Amino acid sequence: MPRTRLFPLVSSFAIFAAMTAYAPAKAADAPLIAFAQEGLYNSWRTANNDSILAEAKKAGYKIQWVQAEGDQSKQVAQVQNLLKLKPNIVIVEPAEQQAATPIAAMADEAGIPLIVADRGLGVPAGKGQYKILVEVDWKAVGVELGKAAVDTLKKKKKGSPAGNVVELVGTVGSTPQIGMDEGFKSVTSAYPDIKVVDTQDGHNERAKGLAIMENFLTAHPAGQIDLVFAQNDEMAIGALKAIQAAGRDELLGTIISKDGQLEAVKEVASGNFAADCTNTPYFGPILMPYVKDILEGKAVPSNPPKPFVCLSSLTDQGKGEAQALVKDMTAQKMAFAPR
Repeated sequence: MPRTRLFPLVSSFAIFAAMTAYAPAKAADAPLIAFAQEGLYNSWRTANNDSILAEAKKAGYKIQWVQAEGDQSKQVAQVQNLLKLKPNIVIVEPAEQQAATPIAAMADEAGIPLIVADRGLGVPAGKGQYKILVEVDWKAVGVELGKAAVDTLKKKKKGSPAGNVVELVGTVGSTPQIGMDEGFKSVTSAYPDIKVVDTQDGHNERAKGLAIMENFLTAHPAGQIDLVFAQNDEMAIGALKAIQAAGRDELLGTIISKDGQLEAVKEVASGNFAADCTNTPYFGPILMPYVKDILEGKAVPSNPPKPFVCLSSLTDQGKGEAQALVKDMTAQKMAFAPR
């Protein structure tokens, strides 16, 4: 896997400070932000939710928020109710792409600007009230994880990349799942001896990742799995626990994942994970400047880039970078990488 240069944490915090250098609204005329969170079922979502609420408060906005427990139909109904409050702006983090698409038309009908974050809708941003989509390029993340899979299998097989892959996907039908699968397959399809032999939706939860991996280990005895592809760190950590409990040490160092969670970065540093790509949950400092611009009638980019980096344990240099990031994140008391 090509080495991706790590970011210095000091620079990242400086960027965050610059992004949040806007004047708070006065309490008497504070705009109302409506925020619809898709669920709070793992530590990434909790950190994400806390970040948005904290930065909205710091900016002086009033905020009314709800969470849908991962139920997309419930979230659509919640957004309908939030729009009745006539907020100045609505922020939505959806679960599933197509099932969440009606939200764009609902915002148009209500005449209320819409920001969508982390996961997209089935229609493009930049039209009508759907002003902006802020998410990482999921296909690009999938491409990097595909490259990591090829490099991991090449090293394991000591030659041409080949092997059986089991996959723990996030929410089926979400833009991360669709994009990462597309990117991953765009790389691995060039190697016909790399085969995905089992796939299951773990809904981005650790306990489900553990249970699914236990099932995979039972269905595929030693020698029948060569790589574990988890679409988020919670599932990957659950899968690692199952592997360790089953004594399947041949799978240590063959797990690839994404999110940049401290626990996962530690596993890259130790060599138990082959690779991990970051996806910071700290959206508050990212979104609030766009909120300010939209409220002031300024134009905003419809699809601004959200950076990510990938860590690898396949080389001593890669392990060293992961170890340095663990040290910095621990010192800053960060549960996730800052970008």
